[in-house]
Amino acid sequence: MRAMNSNLRAVTVPNKNPSLDEAVETFMQGAGQISAALLGMVNKVGGQIYALLFLSEEPLSLDDISEKLGVSKSNVSINIRLLEDFKLVRKVWIKGSRRDYYSAERTYPKKVIRDFLERVRGTLKEAITTIERTRSKVARAQLDLKKEEQGQADFMMDQLNLIALFYYAANQYFDDFFTGKPLDIEILRAAVLNNED
Repeated sequence: MRAMNSNLRAVTVPNKNPSLDEAVETFMQGAGQISAALLGMVNKVGGQIYALLFLSEEPLSLDDISEKLGVSKSNVSINIRLLEDFKLVRKVWIKGSRRDYYSAERTYPKKVIRDFLERVRGTLKEAITTIERTRSKVARAQLDLKKEEQGQADFMMDQLNLIALFYYAANQYFDDFFTGKPLDIEILRAAVLNNED
């Protein structure tokens, strides 16, 4: 737990300016949806809590967060603990207050992007493994197929080859990105456009 500057004060929520309050609300709702739908690290409420703390100049208490989000204090407390575990928020001390206050770790956007890209990269590699295993099985099956059955196998192989173009191109793009090589967006663009009718 880090000590904060002694002249920090507890803030009241909402903001004095309704327009800023509306902006915070928009950011919270969007961050909650993104967290729940894409990131897999925290749930919707956790994403909203982080978004609120991220746009707050001063640390907020559990009561502040609960009031702003309109969710129970126990729900906030559970999600704060998860966010602490992920090192996305930290507890801070404010002189003269017995409440626990929390502040956002500002490296979160970088962490989210890095983790998200790593997740995508892992999914691409899993897709390639699946495609290669399937192609191998189709190729083995072709050895025993009757002539009239070869058409279906050929069609399946063509489809697998087509989708492999995209996944191999996307995988190469991410490999280049993570290893610091120059990125050739045209490889990925061509693979995407080649899969369109």
